[in-house]
Amino acid sequence: MDSLTHALVAVLLFNAPFSGQAVLFGILGATLPDIDILLKKISDRDPELFAFSHGGFTHSIAGILAVSAGIVIGFLLWQNLAGRTGDLSSLFLVCAFACAGGMTHVMLDVLAFPGIPLLYPFTARKFTAGIFAGPSLVFLGVSLGLFLLFLFGYPVLPALPAVAVCGGVYILIHVLLKVFVGLKHKGITIPTYNPLKWLVIQGSSDSFTVYRTGLLAENGNMTVYPRYDGVNPEFIHRHMSDPELQRLAYYSYIMVAGSEGDTVVIRDPLREDGTLFYPPAFTRVSIPKD
Repeated sequence: MDSLTHALVAVLLFNAPFSGQAVLFGILGATLPDIDILLKKISDRDPELFAFSHGGFTHSIAGILAVSAGIVIGFLLWQNLAGRTGDLSSLFLVCAFACAGGMTHVMLDVLAFPGIPLLYPFTARKFTAGIFAGPSLVFLGVSLGLFLLFLFGYPVLPALPAVAVCGGVYILIHVLLKVFVGLKHKGITIPTYNPLKWLVIQGSSDSFTVYRTGLLAENGNMTVYPRYDGVNPEFIHRHMSDPELQRLAYYSYIMVAGSEGDTVVIRDPLREDGTLFYPPAFTRVSIPKD
């Protein structure tokens, strides 16, 4: 989700029972995980740090704790500059609201593809409910509209409960769509920005079959990608601990291998062929043959 929506959800949850600084720290906790967009240059230079990219480490439970600790440190520095001293109870509340805001962030982001590594550093596996194709344009539009109304002095707080109900209904509709498509099609079902059209990935031991489908239309043309085109699967298994290959696996929806001269090329055909566009980087790895 976008940062405005994350902030709006924090206000929805914290503004009624709490006020003032509590809401502020909830908003900071809900928005600052997206600071990881600044870490991309680090992960680009070192493939072993592939999780330090947008939607990576700071979108894990451990990352939320780290971001919350940073907010507490910032609060202590602000207190020091203001000539104040904070007791342990105030620090605990700052951390608690920052963590609560951070958890709203990951709960929203887990709704969309390609998912987030909730349990990193224990595993780099991405988790997703898979009901949105990415940031919701509907949520962005509503959040932006409310933000502009607030800037122009309109009273938006009384409307927030109704906005929350409508948002919950919107999410529920997408959950039902996901269930409906999942019951009709085996494999991974990926939504597009058109809720009536979906991408389906079906895997077997030797290939992937990919096609588009719609709620109101027939299935589209099927594309079959061989998993191992002239490549011994054992070769891939031996190299799966390579940092470049781990990064590719982290970024990819599916991976296939093919022989090209003296090298084996492992790639994500869906991103390379333009079927899916995000994430755009690191779509293939070339490994010299043994």
